[in-house]
Amino acid sequence: GARGAGAGRRRAAARAEFTGVHHVGLLCESLERAMEFYHGVLGLEINPERPEDKLPYRGAWLWMGPEMVHLMELPNPDPLEGRPEHGGRDRHFCVGIKDVEPLEAALQEAGVPFTRSKSGRKAIFFRDPDMNTLEVVELEPWR
Repeated sequence: GARGAGAGRRRAAARAEFTGVHHVGLLCESLERAMEFYHGVLGLEINPERPEDKLPYRGAWLWMGPEMVHLMELPNPDPLEGRPEHGGRDRHFCVGIKDVEPLEAALQEAGVPFTRSKSGRKAIFFRDPDMNTLEVVELEPWR
């Protein structure tokens, strides 16, 4: 099940209080190709406050609302072939958007295939050039 052994037991210590997701790290084969997608197609802005010279690999930080995507040019251990056609049945992360239609238009213009949510929500799933899956759902900001 979703609950690990002992998950129902109360701990005497205080519970960890998570404040949100700071960033999502994504592997990419080519930083330039990933930037063309995330900055060029999706329109994410680069965070200049995150210098890359402190890391032993190439990368970039991009704003996605108040959170960030960290692109990391590193070898990908995951298979690129044989992944589910609908990204909702694969590893993915989900972000909110005010209006999904302009994003659909940008994806169509760039030739990026997407599928709509099987649940009927105003949400789409698509993959970046390295087969990372994004779910984007239309909803009001929650922060």
